[in-house]
Amino acid sequence: MSVSSARTVEGGNSDQRWEAHRLEAVAALDILDTSPEKPFDRIARLVKAALDVDTALISFIDAHRQWHKANVGMDDQQIPLQETLCRHVVKYGGPLIVQDARQDPRFAKSRLVTAEHGLRFYAGIPLKTRDGFVVGTLCAIDREPRQFPARDLDLLQDFADLVVDQLELRERAMTDELTGALSRRALYDEGGRLAALTSRHRHNLTAIAFDLDHFKSINDNYGHAAGDEVLRRVAKTVKLLVRKSDIFARVGGEEFTILLPETDRQGAAEAAEKLRKDISALRFEFDGTTVGVTASLGVAAFDASTGDIETLLTRADAALYKAKNDGRNRYAVWGTGDISVRSARRRVLKAGKVSFNNGGSSIDCTVRTLGQEGAGMDLISTADVPDEFRLIIRSDGLDASCRVTSRTRTHIEVEFR
Repeated sequence: MSVSSARTVEGGNSDQRWEAHRLEAVAALDILDTSPEKPFDRIARLVKAALDVDTALISFIDAHRQWHKANVGMDDQQIPLQETLCRHVVKYGGPLIVQDARQDPRFAKSRLVTAEHGLRFYAGIPLKTRDGFVVGTLCAIDREPRQFPARDLDLLQDFADLVVDQLELRERAMTDELTGALSRRALYDEGGRLAALTSRHRHNLTAIAFDLDHFKSINDNYGHAAGDEVLRRVAKTVKLLVRKSDIFARVGGEEFTILLPETDRQGAAEAAEKLRKDISALRFEFDGTTVGVTASLGVAAFDASTGDIETLLTRADAALYKAKNDGRNRYAVWGTGDISVRSARRRVLKAGKVSFNNGGSSIDCTVRTLGQEGAGMDLISTADVPDEFRLIIRSDGLDASCRVTSRTRTHIEVEFR
């Protein structure tokens, strides 16, 4: 990013720093936009039945929306952050009880309240990590005003504690439930061990990082069940290719990593090309439409300059983004061409703003990937976003001129100018 295309913005106050750390805690859960899971659905059903309310939600809140992991009684899967009552639970870190939202000046004009059959009663409990960050809420909602005695509040708190317990169990899991691949945690545990052995005994070790091209368009157009089917089939394809000694992990929504011990750079490149071809041959039937997928892959080999597993994976990611920038559906190899760590993207969860019309218009977004040369971000809708704008991340002091390189209904990829 050149000096002329980005400038520092004044910021960094305590609220911004707290929110940045809170979003890091949300990111660490790896739960946003994941499929329904029975333990969370069960808790939501129990809340609805035990409190006799119309709706029970287990929600997680990023920088621009409230997203529902479990949803019993509401049509919306997500709500813009400025419209939700749960943002007040996150902001103040304690329970919020609203007996009649129409009589509460904070919420009386909210779309959720004024709509036909809008909410009247709301009770929300924060979901807190061990470090005290509020990552979301458990809430009970009803279309009629009501009292909420202390025993009901205690019961809702008990259910919220169960949600947090389930989150901790999920975090400790070593296997991804959807794909059967290892978890990010397992990748780093096993990868660290392999990197130490490689460094000590001078064995070969390579990494392949890959993700699915334009995957969010599948979720946008056909729903998350379709996206899940794609991920399962891709994981099955990988498992047919890798050896028992290889490590295959899911590190993000559509992002995967393979570690190949006793394999040199050429061997890993051949494996990457075979995997690319096998994935591109997959076909899916969604809503009467035949859909194909492709992948972009990056290859990196452990050598004397690598040092640790983190560096190896960063180099593989840099090669991956080189492949994406070169047109996708291909692989690139670290150490060849003009690949540098500038090309790499970090998986992040940061509050951002899309600013255009000379600063007269702005839209909240959640930045999901960030590097020195570009970023990827989620929005409620990308329909009103122009092809060129400024991306502002106040927690990082970033104000960068951007050009859109790809978009779906809810996601934009940009390069910095």
